Amino acid sequence: MMRSLVFGLKCHVGAFFFSATLNSQQYYDNILYPFIVQLKEDEIGKAYLQQDDATTHTAHMSTALLDYVFVDRVISKTIWPPRSLDLSLPDLFLWGAMKNSVYLNTPHTIDDWKMAIKEYIQNVDHAMLNTVFKNTVRRVNKCLETGGGHFEHYL
Repeated sequence: MMRSLVFGLKCHVGAFFFSATLNSQQYYDNILYPFIVQLKEDEIGKAYLQQDDATTHTAHMSTALLDYVFVDRVISKTIWPPRSLDLSLPDLFLWGAMKNSVYLNTPHTIDDWKMAIKEYIQNVDHAMLNTVFKNTVRRVNKCLETGGGHFEHYL
């Protein structure tokens, strides 16, 4: 099985591919810690980090590091509606847009798929990300206005 993960703070960091299930230690050592180390001081001070409730994300070592670095600015299972596609940037925007682009040329091998995904991620520009973030703020505000209820029809 192949999995890809994408991380970013108003920018793209990359796609990571694994040929096996990712465990908590691998996530910490190969993704989370290297991601945090490359952040600038102002990004750490102002940034929010969003992740889902995957076991690797919620392992004690990962949550301890995130709590230390981001303090109360981690959007995860404790403060985020479970599986809320309406508020998740990767689900709301990235995966659909990326699939449309990647499927356009119908890659035939795993390496072709990886290359197409990497190329898509590389071409996501700041203007697109700013539009997505503005839309997300609007969606979160509508969610708050409805007390966490359905809000799509208000957009």
